[in-house]
Amino acid sequence: MPRLERSGGVSLFYDVRGEGPPLLLLNGMSQSTANWMSQRRELAPHHQVITWDARGQGQSSVGAAPLTLDVHVEDIAALLDHLGLERVTLCGFSFGARLAVAFAARRPERVERVILTSAGARDTELRRLIVRSWYEVLQRGGVEAMTWCALPHILGERFLERYKDQLAGMVRASVQRNSAEGLQALLASYATFPPIDLEASRLQAPTLLITSPLDPLVSADGAKALLEALPAGARHVILDGYGHTLPIEAPEAWRAAVLEFMS
Repeated sequence: MPRLERSGGVSLFYDVRGEGPPLLLLNGMSQSTANWMSQRRELAPHHQVITWDARGQGQSSVGAAPLTLDVHVEDIAALLDHLGLERVTLCGFSFGARLAVAFAARRPERVERVILTSAGARDTELRRLIVRSWYEVLQRGGVEAMTWCALPHILGERFLERYKDQLAGMVRASVQRNSAEGLQALLASYATFPPIDLEASRLQAPTLLITSPLDPLVSADGAKALLEALPAGARHVILDGYGHTLPIEAPEAWRAAVLEFMS
């Protein structure tokens, strides 16, 4: 099991598959490398696909330090050093998109391209309340209760209807892959992150933004505001009819947009 050891006894899990231009996939907040399994399989014939669990996610430990953007940026830099990679394309989903913007803004010399999925600026009161509700439910009911609470916010109606008989299994898998300690640390730290548009304007690499107008966590105005904050020439692909978790809900369309941009 490949691991990157960091100071303070923190151990970070990662996985590398395939050959070609390196592509680093950054998880959503309550995700792990397992959530990229099908996409990784399809992308590996074209790219060296790197998945990893940030602190507090999946098989990585939390550590005692607050999970600030600075900490995550240094962890990503250490991972690239460990793998002997000078430059990489960053592909972040939701929380991972925020980490991708932070790293690309602060370490531009190490970034080839940036792909942001389900991310926006102008944080709404609805989004803040949804994230706060996850934290409160996690505190009172644990990981399983929080996962059930999150499902209608992160998965679109089409997906929920199609896979309604599999939702309980999805919840069980999420419980197995997450710890209450890790999720609490991630949710608490996320509230302290500065607005994404403050760093988005500093990006130098070609950037692709992928969003859905039905995403309850990213409004159409928020997606537009982020696109306007990104450097001139940033592309925007809209996948209509889906919710927040586009790599899972619309896997073929999402992957086609990524591969076209990478080529």
